[in-house]
Amino acid sequence: MSQFSNLEQDELLNLAIESIRKGEHGSAISYLKEGVERFPEDAKLAYILGAEFAQISLYDKAEIEMQRAISLDPSLHTASFQLGLLQMTLGKVPEARQTWTNLDVLPEQHALHLFKSGLESLADGDFVRSRALLEHGIAVNDFSPDLTRDMQNVLSEMPAAQELPAEGQDAAGQGSVWFSAYNTQDDEHKD
Repeated sequence: MSQFSNLEQDELLNLAIESIRKGEHGSAISYLKEGVERFPEDAKLAYILGAEFAQISLYDKAEIEMQRAISLDPSLHTASFQLGLLQMTLGKVPEARQTWTNLDVLPEQHALHLFKSGLESLADGDFVRSRALLEHGIAVNDFSPDLTRDMQNVLSEMPAAQELPAEGQDAAGQGSVWFSAYNTQDDEHKD
């Protein structure tokens, strides 16, 4: 019997979130694992567990939990965006694009739609379009300061338009390489 077996679903979630705020990833994962074991139909628990796995570089486990969250609740758009971002940073561009099709139900001016379109443009090597879309997404993002910070990090590290590959070079390949580098940065915060 688990030490958390007397906790209810919302208590486990709230304790996990509080642990995350304190940077106590081990505690957060313990609460979340208990939660997904006892409440396997809870998409939010699965998504946050996946995000915590990503935070500690357990990317395979992160993908599994985020995919499970999306299958449980396709309207969990933040999970779709974050899973696609994780896949993109791991160089899984086709998988990210497929994941992000879940965001096509959002209005084109929604921050998540703009961010995914901007990141797809970045992967294609179209830095000018990517920058414009990401900046627009930041301007309209009214729900997640953390996501705004992440997208500002992307913008600050993005190659300038004058750094586009020379004629005959593969722009899409350069975008994919850039995503791999972004994944290895030692940022203060990653979702």
